[in-house]
Parts: sequence; C-alpha cells; structure tokens
Amino acid sequence: MRQCREDELTQVLELESTVLAHLDRPDQLRRNTPALWRRCLQPPHICLGAWDGPTLVALAVLYVSYDGDPEALAPLLQKVESKNYHSANYKICLVHPDWRGHHLQVLMGRQLHEEARRMGINLLCATASPHNTASVKSLERLGYCPDHQMEKYGFERIVFYCLI
Repeated sequence: MRQCREDELTQVLELESTVLAHLDRPDQLRRNTPALWRRCLQPPHICLGAWDGPTLVALAVLYVSYDGDPEALAPLLQKVESKNYHSANYKICLVHPDWRGHHLQVLMGRQLHEEARRMGINLLCATASPHNTASVKSLERLGYCPDHQMEKYGFERIVFYCLI
C-alpha cells in the first residue's frame, strides 16, 4: 500500500467505474467527479492505494474538510458535538471485485486511522448505504458507530462516527 499520486487519476477513475459496474444496487455508492478525485489526491487529503504490480486494486480516502465544506460530515452528527474535535472523513473505499474478501477495506481503514492520528484528527466520519452490508460491517469492525440515517448524495445513507 502507498499513497496515490495525482498522475494516477486515470487509474482511480477506472477503479471507481469497475466497482460501480459490479454493484447490485447503484445507490450503494456515489460516483465522485474527477474534480473531487483530484482534490482527494492532494494534501491534506490522503488517498491510500493497494497495488498489484502496476494495477490499482483498492483505494481508501481520508478527506480533511474545511469550514463550510459541503463534503464535511462532522457537522451532521447528532450524537457527538463535533466542534469539540478535529474531524475528517473516511470518505470512500473502493475494492476491485476480484480483490474482495481480502479485508482490504479494514486494512486500509486502519492505516488511514493511523495517518489521521498523526495529523491530530480525533473524530472520523463516514457514510454507507444501509443496503451495503459489506461497508457497514467494515466500518463497524473499524470502530465506527451509527449516528443516524438521512438522505445524502441523493440516496439514503447511514452517517457513522469514530473517536480515535
């Protein structure tokens, strides 16, 4: 695993397309714009990739939002007073269908948690479709707690938080 570079945007977009094409329900995952992916590939965000030789087989993003950022999830929390914490999002994890079952989502999540701690972040937020049981279970294994359910990104989502 290593951090993805800006010049690997094409591989990131290809992985996203492959993952979306293999979903049973399209509401399980939101397609990100190329502009948002470009942002995710630049500091302070961390886009961690898992590679099989030259091929990107999985990625996970730690997204550090700013005040007023529409991507920020911490202000949406109902069970935690987010202004008492330094927060970020465990934004997305994509795993190529051929690589599912290797626990990459949890392994990459743990690595991003370590990176977040080094950055002084102590509250992580995430969302998952209630129908995406693999993502919900992975988030729970990483220590995330469900906060509430709401419409986000045009679909019903569970908002999660994790104090680290």
